[in-house]
Amino acid sequence: MRMAESMTQTMTMMDAIVLLAVAFALVFLAAWLVSPGLRTWIERPKYRFLADVQSYDQAQRQGKENSP
Repeated sequence: MRMAESMTQTMTMMDAIVLLAVAFALVFLAAWLVSPGLRTWIERPKYRFLADVQSYDQAQRQGKENSP
């Protein structure tokens, strides 16, 4: 019987963890939808990476054009 009780308690704790994770995700999603500044801040690394890749590609092309 004790094993069944502890299993029920574990599942309850697991449920609480999952519910908290879902709640945090929903709060974060709502903040992301409402705040354009937050969206910009979150997506900034993506655009910085894309700019770095473009400048790298451009430097590679220029290096090939200047080689004999």
